[in-house]
Amino acid sequence: MEQQDMQKRLMIFFAAAALLLISFSLVSQYFFKDNAQNEKNQTQQTEKEAAAPIKQVGGSYDLVLSGERVNADSLKDIVRIKTKEGYVEFSNIGGRIVSAFDNRYNIDIVPEFSKSNKIFPGEIITTDTNITKLLNFSKYESKIKDNKISFYLKNENVEVEKTYTINDDNTITVDIKTKGLENVGLSYLTGVTLKSEGDFGHDGPIIKTDREIIRIDNDINTIQTIRDKILWAGQENKYFMQILSVKGGINTVYIVPVAKDTTVVLSEIPASFEGFNYLGPKLYSLLGEITDKYQKLWNVDLDLRSSIDFGFFGILGKPLFLLLHFIYDFVHNWGLAIIVLTVLLRIVLFPLNHKSLKAMKKMADLAPEMEKLKKKYAKDPQKLREEIMKLYAEAGANPMSGCLPILAQIPIFIALYNVLMVTVELKNAPFMLWIKDLSDKDPYYVLPILMGLSMVVQQFITPISDKNQRMIMYILAGVFTFMFMNFPSGLVLYWLTNNILGLIQSVIVNKSMKK
Repeated sequence: MEQQDMQKRLMIFFAAAALLLISFSLVSQYFFKDNAQNEKNQTQQTEKEAAAPIKQVGGSYDLVLSGERVNADSLKDIVRIKTKEGYVEFSNIGGRIVSAFDNRYNIDIVPEFSKSNKIFPGEIITTDTNITKLLNFSKYESKIKDNKISFYLKNENVEVEKTYTINDDNTITVDIKTKGLENVGLSYLTGVTLKSEGDFGHDGPIIKTDREIIRIDNDINTIQTIRDKILWAGQENKYFMQILSVKGGINTVYIVPVAKDTTVVLSEIPASFEGFNYLGPKLYSLLGEITDKYQKLWNVDLDLRSSIDFGFFGILGKPLFLLLHFIYDFVHNWGLAIIVLTVLLRIVLFPLNHKSLKAMKKMADLAPEMEKLKKKYAKDPQKLREEIMKLYAEAGANPMSGCLPILAQIPIFIALYNVLMVTVELKNAPFMLWIKDLSDKDPYYVLPILMGLSMVVQQFITPISDKNQRMIMYILAGVFTFMFMNFPSGLVLYWLTNNILGLIQSVIVNKSMKK
């Protein structure tokens, strides 16, 4: 009797496990944030209150967050340079990057906060407030030649030359030369908090050292200082990032809270330096190309692909993503690629699924005999247990054998779930008919409803020995349907396809075992 009850509890547990583990990645963002984060960042405060504008950075740098900053630039004196995928705009006031628009995703990587507060990537912040104002609030002379723009500023004591080169790979080569700034500390404004792309994934500063990736949340109230051999630093959300990488590396990065859930990243620089900005999407192939490019130019592995967070089961997620990308190269539709990948996974997992279904069918076939034993030995629990175990042995059935194959598949599902949630390639990628964006929810909820119905049908034909257990599975189907309504349609498409293939396999198993 206890063995049978244990089997029921295990079946219910494993049915609910997928639901719980789907939520794991979402919940972990709030309760297990960045356990791999460097210890330097563990000092950040936990209060969620709005941070007042900060003026003193590390006790010396001054962002000059005041009306003077806002009034210094009306954003009318700008220069636009077309890129391969959109355009970049620079302001002649300060020689700053004020827009980086990507037509593929219809998004400006320079956020609205930057534009309303006039705080932009490309600014040079110094330890002298008056020099900071001079460098960022003054009008520069500019000269454009093809994909290159140079800004010049010269007064009695200070000279600055900023040259930006727009490259086909979305990078912006930065070459800054200065005179008269040798006796002040200098930092380059690397990034400002990006607009969130949803609850999933990290929003905030990201720093890559030669040893690790450091992620810091935007809700800090105190300045964070990172000192290390830093390869690049900036801001990210799950799809996009703003970063700076300097030839020879960066020694110190400051994370400065400037408003509620909003931070600015400053990277300390020498008086003159070469480097590049990247303001764009986390496209796996593109980030690899940029990494390879600078491996040859600078002889350093920037590992830009590490900015893509494949989650807790990343060791499985990355291969799944690469396989998905490989399939896309042939079918040229991300929705079809998801379907093909699901079919391939189902084939690979066929032996486990088959074993599970056969075990469940055996248990269902034994249900009438077990009911008889319950009635016969209702007053003798010890004898009932013995007879049930004897029945299992004679039939070659094992209550656990139907559950363990399901458990083995959960990490694969979670890994693929993470991949589909963070893959920018799915953003604005259409599937067919009404599905125009696989990274967004189904606008008419057709896929979630079909998915829920497929789960109901699947439970109807799946061999389950207990009616109460079947009812719980029906309830879970309703819970899944409700939960998946706001999930990316690409993820729902995977789940629906997997359910349909499961239905087919269940029918095959049922027919084969009737022979």
